[in-house]
Amino acid sequence: MKKLYILLCGATAALLMAACQGEKTAAADAEAGDTLEMKYAKLLTIVKHGDGEESSDAAEGIDYQYAEAIIANPWKAGTMLHRYILIPKGEEGDKTVAMLARRRSTGARCTTDTVRTPVERSAVFIAPHCQLMYELGCQQAIRGVCDLDYINIPDVKKRAALSGNTSAQNPIVDCGSSMAPDIERIIALKPEAILLSPFENSGGYGKLDKLHVPIIEAADYMESSPLGRAEWMKFYGMLFKKDGNAPKTALAASCEPKADSLFAKIEKEYLKLKAEAAGYPKGLSILTERKTGNVWYVPGGQSTIGILLKDANARYIFEDDQHSGSLAMSPEQILAKGKQVDVWAFKYFGGASLSQAQLLQEYDGYKALAAFSRGNIYQVDTSTVPYFELTSFHPELLLREFIILAHGERFGKLRFYKK
Repeated sequence: MKKLYILLCGATAALLMAACQGEKTAAADAEAGDTLEMKYAKLLTIVKHGDGEESSDAAEGIDYQYAEAIIANPWKAGTMLHRYILIPKGEEGDKTVAMLARRRSTGARCTTDTVRTPVERSAVFIAPHCQLMYELGCQQAIRGVCDLDYINIPDVKKRAALSGNTSAQNPIVDCGSSMAPDIERIIALKPEAILLSPFENSGGYGKLDKLHVPIIEAADYMESSPLGRAEWMKFYGMLFKKDGNAPKTALAASCEPKADSLFAKIEKEYLKLKAEAAGYPKGLSILTERKTGNVWYVPGGQSTIGILLKDANARYIFEDDQHSGSLAMSPEQILAKGKQVDVWAFKYFGGASLSQAQLLQEYDGYKALAAFSRGNIYQVDTSTVPYFELTSFHPELLLREFIILAHGERFGKLRFYKK
């Protein structure tokens, strides 16, 4: 059965690669490999080639000759967004690069980048991924960030303040806005990889595409399952090494084992909370956003937040919706269900929490929400609270918040939201 499973996984990976579109660098032919089981992530496939028996890297946490990470296109079913060939640094890795070059084919391939691991200098455009790298113990590989003002990680701020100090150890360069990064600063920091969020119909990454630096398209946020997004840490763990003083002649241990154990812990806690919540009667109805201009964006019923609310055994006014993304609703559509909203929990950025009077100045229609008249309003200031940094890869933390909001404080005190 195990042999059959491996053969089926290899065939699946080959089909995925055959569906790739476009090309950046030469890619290896598809060949049999050991496909990692992804229990929740639907957009990520990882295939390891070689068992490491002939490589000294095996003792340092690398159990493959090279690995492929294949990312499905979230916006075009049946096609791939990107393919990465991860090859350990060192003499053995150099041989692998040469070997793959000899196997180069002219078949259909998706955009493919070769990444030599461990990546020791990276530009990370996304705050949650910075936080994850600290948890995995590879934070020293962060050498540049974007949107620094929106990152709630004290050490990142500290290291960014040292930028320009030639005697500072591992300073972080402020690369400007993620939507319009400072190319000159990125060139100066000499990154081995750039981590950023892909968007639908982005048309590429402009000048970044011309730097000949692997762009890691972190499409994890497009996973509809909360645990599916968190499971991507297995891929990120393969890119980096643990910080430390490893011998210069040896490859420091990969972060992959740490990522695997961290995910296992998160999964166990999430499923435990979900089971406990299921043992209670259906909870209160929760609305998680507020109006933006003339549109009121709310989570689709099959989105990450929609699934979190379901797993918290909370009610949600759009729980029967089948969309996995956000719903652009008119305020009137929301207020038509306003009497069904027991708890209103939303995010804001900067300043003091919003009073009911201030909320009514923003939009008088808020008073139609049952939660508003009852004073069941909860807010989180994302300028001071590391909400996005922590909850993106720790869905168990947000699940606990929703359980408390829906069922009371039998699960403890709220960590993020304040009444």
